[in-house]
Amino acid sequence: MGWLSRIRAGAEEARAGEGEVVRATSSVARASPGLAALFQGMRRDGSHSILDLGEGGNKQMEVLAPYARIIRFVGLVPGDDPAADQPADPATLPVHPDHPYDVVLAWGILDRLTPPERVALIERLAEITAPGALLYAWVSSASADTMRHVRSTMLSVDRVEEELVGSPRAAGAPLLPAHVERLLTPWVVSQAFSLRVGKREYVARKGRAVG
Repeated sequence: MGWLSRIRAGAEEARAGEGEVVRATSSVARASPGLAALFQGMRRDGSHSILDLGEGGNKQMEVLAPYARIIRFVGLVPGDDPAADQPADPATLPVHPDHPYDVVLAWGILDRLTPPERVALIERLAEITAPGALLYAWVSSASADTMRHVRSTMLSVDRVEEELVGSPRAAGAPLLPAHVERLLTPWVVSQAFSLRVGKREYVARKGRAVG
């Protein structure tokens, strides 16, 4: 049972950076003011312990490497097919006792979870991150009947490539800013960006505002 399945089992009990869009064959690249704000709060000395909830890849590693001592990708939501959920793996959302994560990247994941699953995820992240940990998250701000998983890849510290993968599935109501801020507790949102591409990006620090 993967981490997403474990979450489900446990759950039973400011307008800026409008983002020019460059179209590629099967993906789009856009500006990311949220990532730019996140990296402004990070040290470029290779000291960070980074937990990326996405699928990762060489380009992601290349962008993060100057900032990170530890980088772990977990592919929390690998695709739309439930059969694609990964089997139990000790590397999935693990505790890192020597260097608790001080940066978390959450790519469209909150949109994919039910309300109890979202709470369980944030509680788990709070357990395995350091005081003052930074968090970057984007959520959809578009109203639609269906949605597809978005695979996100950092191209630079202020630019991201996104690709729709998997089959359409029923979409819930968009997460409103006030709801996101409450959900992310104990992180405190300090910067939020509404984009023309139908997303909101959030940057938050655990326990206090960024800056």
